[in-house]
Amino acid sequence: MPPLFSPSFGLIQEELSHDPFRLLIAVTFLIKVSAKVALPIFGRFIERFPTPESLASEDVKSEIQDFIKPLGLAKNRRRIIQKYARGWLSNPPTREKRYVVRSYMYAGAATAEQIRDGEEFGPESAEENEQDARKRTTGLAWEIGHLTKGSYALDSWRIFCRDELLGRSKHWKGNPSQDGFQPEWMRVLPGDKELRACLRWMWMREGWEWDPATGEKEPLRDEMRKAVNVGRVGYDESGGLVILDNN
Repeated sequence: MPPLFSPSFGLIQEELSHDPFRLLIAVTFLIKVSAKVALPIFGRFIERFPTPESLASEDVKSEIQDFIKPLGLAKNRRRIIQKYARGWLSNPPTREKRYVVRSYMYAGAATAEQIRDGEEFGPESAEENEQDARKRTTGLAWEIGHLTKGSYALDSWRIFCRDELLGRSKHWKGNPSQDGFQPEWMRVLPGDKELRACLRWMWMREGWEWDPATGEKEPLRDEMRKAVNVGRVGYDESGGLVILDNN
């Protein structure tokens, strides 16, 4: 884990925070594959297929599949990639439309059975004064819900891209000058170990030790702060932090 004064944690999602389409493609490469294996292939892939237009055609289906074959599950990955490309061209994400993903529910989300998976709703801001729980979809409907229902993709996009799409901030880390503004990353409870570790690191920069399972926080211990800053903190398979021996 990098020192708290480092400019970034080191995830590819950070590099692609201003390019949400490529972020979704990168996430597709990383499912069940290490970054060490996936990212070199991803780099060559986006050189060959730099835009949604270049990926959408049936004519490139076999080429895409051959390109990503070393990652495994090539047919499934290709289907997802082309779904993203075609969806991006026909119905790109916008702040004005959200789509229900019932398998991805966050605190405060409506639970009414009347709300159907995939149902389209307007902007989240329009629900701020809504009293009828059946009409509130905050935490249940997302601007990319028509493109993916995968928690890793949704978590990554929410952390690194959503605030910019909604016009809340020009950077995923937020704008310190905005009084009362809470960046989207502070509301995400990811399951992926690297996203968990990244957000633990981000919360430590804010002065907190954060539990990704519950969202609860405690003041950052001096021992942990010092250990991170000298490179003695790693993370395990669940994203839990481990203080390493000096040896």
